[in-house]
Amino acid sequence: MELKFYIESGIIESFVLGLASEEEVEELQHMRRLYPELDTEVEYVERRLERAAFDEPAMPPVEIRERVLQKIRWEEGHAYSDPSSNYTFINIQPKDGSHITVHRWWKIFFIIFFIMSKVFLFLAIFYYLKYRMSQEQQRSDNLHQMIRQEQTQSHLL
Repeated sequence: MELKFYIESGIIESFVLGLASEEEVEELQHMRRLYPELDTEVEYVERRLERAAFDEPAMPPVEIRERVLQKIRWEEGHAYSDPSSNYTFINIQPKDGSHITVHRWWKIFFIIFFIMSKVFLFLAIFYYLKYRMSQEQQRSDNLHQMIRQEQTQSHLL
């Protein structure tokens, strides 16, 4: 009686479809060891689901076929666009052929970016020259100090 209830519970179908939890899988494996008839039931469910899949196939929508074919054509190097596709293409060609318009916030951003880059360039050069001057000053101070030490040593002798 327990075996019949177990078969009708739907756990075998869940196992075959890969939807069973780990606990259910462990329980089914334990029950298969106890009742070898469950192995034949699992095989029967697998064949039944396979037959149902082949006997009553659900055709995919036509849009999916078109998307797959478009992707294949694109990968082959044939840039083909179907007018019925769901993709939105933005035309970036200028209207009058002389210039492309940009939103004014982008213009302001680029102007600020340009000015800031010039300021940073000026500061980098300024501080580089200041650093070199301080290094030269430090070398000259060290040189003067060494000369003074030598003079004082020569006077002492």
